Parts: sequence; C-alpha cells; structure tokens
Amino acid sequence: MNKPYHIVFTTIYHPTVLNDLYDNISRHQNLDDVKIWVIGDNKTPDTCADLAASISKKGLETSYLNIATQDKWGKQCSDFYRRIPYNNETRRNIGYLLALQEGCETLISIDDDNFPIEDDLVGFHSNTGEEWEGRLLKEDSGFHNICEYLTIEPARQVFPRGYPFKLRGVSNSNQSFQPGKNTKIGVTAGLWLSDPDVDATTWLNGKVKGVEYKGKDIQVLHQSTWTPVNTQNTSVTRELIPAYLCIPMAWKVPGGTIQRYGDIWGGYFLQALIKDTPYHVAFGRPIVDHRRNPHDYVNDLRYEYWGMILTDWLLDRLRTSFTPSSSSILDRVAELADFLTEITVHELPEWCPGEINEFMDWTAGNLRTWAQACKIFI
Repeated sequence: MNKPYHIVFTTIYHPTVLNDLYDNISRHQNLDDVKIWVIGDNKTPDTCADLAASISKKGLETSYLNIATQDKWGKQCSDFYRRIPYNNETRRNIGYLLALQEGCETLISIDDDNFPIEDDLVGFHSNTGEEWEGRLLKEDSGFHNICEYLTIEPARQVFPRGYPFKLRGVSNSNQSFQPGKNTKIGVTAGLWLSDPDVDATTWLNGKVKGVEYKGKDIQVLHQSTWTPVNTQNTSVTRELIPAYLCIPMAWKVPGGTIQRYGDIWGGYFLQALIKDTPYHVAFGRPIVDHRRNPHDYVNDLRYEYWGMILTDWLLDRLRTSFTPSSSSILDRVAELADFLTEITVHELPEWCPGEINEFMDWTAGNLRTWAQACKIFI
C-alpha cells in the first residue's frame, strides 16, 4: 500500500535521528501513513542499513539506499542522475524521485540533524496541500524574515540563510490580506530551535541559539512575498515536487566550489514557479531541534561565497522578469531553464568569472533533465 507521507534525507553519518523520528511518528499514531527514504553517500557507514532495517521492523517503513543501489536505480533517469555529485547533499533529489515513483502525496524533506521534539511532525505537515482560508502576509519589500519568530540568545537580529543582503537590518512590517478562492498551502517550512538555519557570515559574528518559537502554528505568505525555503523540515504537495529541485552544485569556482545554496536556490525557484497558481508558502510548525553537525564556519563561508553574492542578483531577475505561462508545473520548470540561459547570456554581472557562466548554464541543464526525470515517475 502506498503511503501518503514520505520523509527524505541524506546522510554521511550513522543517522540516530531515525530513532527520534520513530518515537515522534509512533507517539502521534502516524506509522501506517509514513515511509522514510535514507539516501546514503560514499562516506555513509554500513551501520546505517542495519538501523534502517531495525526501524522498519518496529513498524516505520524505512528504505536505505547505498551508492551501489543508487547507481543501479539511476539508470532509469541517467541524464539527470549523472549530474548529481557524490559526497553532496543534493543526493536527496534521488529520494524525491523515489517518493514520486511510489505515489507520495506529501514530501517531507529534513536534514539528518533535524530532530523532532514535541510537535506532531507529520500532523503539522499534513496541512500542506490543504485549502487556506486565513489571512495572507504581504511585505512591501517583497520578503519576510521568518527568523523574527524565534527567540534568539544572545538577543540579536538574524536572518535565514539566503535572505537578501540588501534587506538585512530591516524588520518585518507585513500587511494582512484575505486570500482569494481556491488558495492552497503548497509548501510548509517548519522552523528550528537550537541552531537556526543562518549563513556563515552570521555564525562568524557570534553564537546563535534559538530557544523558543513565538509565532502562530501556521502563517501563510502572499505570493508576492518570498522567504528562503530550505530542505530542513520542509514539506511540499505532490504537484509541486517537480518544482522543488535541490539544485546540484559542487561546481569549481575561484577559491573552491560553490556549495550550500542548492536548497536556497531551489526554494526560490519554487516560489517563482508557483506564481498565479493556487499554491502558497506557509511557515511555522512543526518545530524541530537542529542539533547541527560539526561545521568549520570559515570553510562554510568559502563554500557559500558565490551563492551569497549571486542570490540578490538572481532574485531581482526572478521577481521582475520571470513570468511562467504554462498551466503545467513540469512545463514551467522548462520555461525557467530557458529563462536562466537567457539571463546568463545577457545579464550576468560583469564581475563574474567564466566559471559562474558555466555553472548557470549547468543549472539550466539540471532543471531540464530534472523535469524529464520527474515525467518518468509521476
């Protein structure tokens, strides 16, 4: 029997989070409705398979795919599969396609260090895909800082990773709007305590700890107002899975490789793709405890550099110039690929080295082959 909720994460560690997922999902009586996909990598220990098997025996269906299994499965969509780097978080895309293949109705993407706590993880994500009759939040700036709903210690203003730099330092001043007919929640971005998802520039300026969520259970954004949407504690409805590609990165650029913005760009692409559809982005609960894996923040900054300085430019183009016309999400993904090719040729900032031009072209190709892969499994 196909399960309606599929949870996907990738890991290079022994994923103890599976025990916490089992406890939460069992406690809230959702075992029969959930399947978990654990996507391994070259560094993932063999014990991961044993843990996944033990969780399945307890009643929470859990499938672990090592690299050999992924390589074999990937022959079904080889044009896209060959574009996913090894030793990279974007291997989670394999889990997204597997969820599509098995009839997933709601995809829940987490990281291996996102530990569920008191909130009903699946229960709150079950709002994704549902109609929304409450108010919509709209900002004149076009962006809403979801980190304002966290109590931070020591007290300071922080912004989620990927938030436009030109708007940092500005507080939310949202207006409230009544939604139109047939308004739906297409995406739910749950928030995180302990280590919020902020960028390396923030971490390098001092410790950040989220100790409390002080917002409503669900808050929904007007389509004209965006916020970073990552792959940590985020759910999307089935129709939008093709719009939720975690953009493959690991492209060589001056100073190393461009990394750590694949989910951020994917989240912004999704918000561009749902324009004038019924779907909206929600945020709030469920809250998870982000017990962050070890990080070298100077190294993170090196990886994030090009993503950070390109994001403001990319957002300006997406918001002002990209107008999808197709009624099909898959066809819109192809439109977005063409748009990226066009702006790369004509509008890429002159300060970008040639490697960035190549990366943007590569990203357009990733979108095209991703759409083709989704067609195979829908």
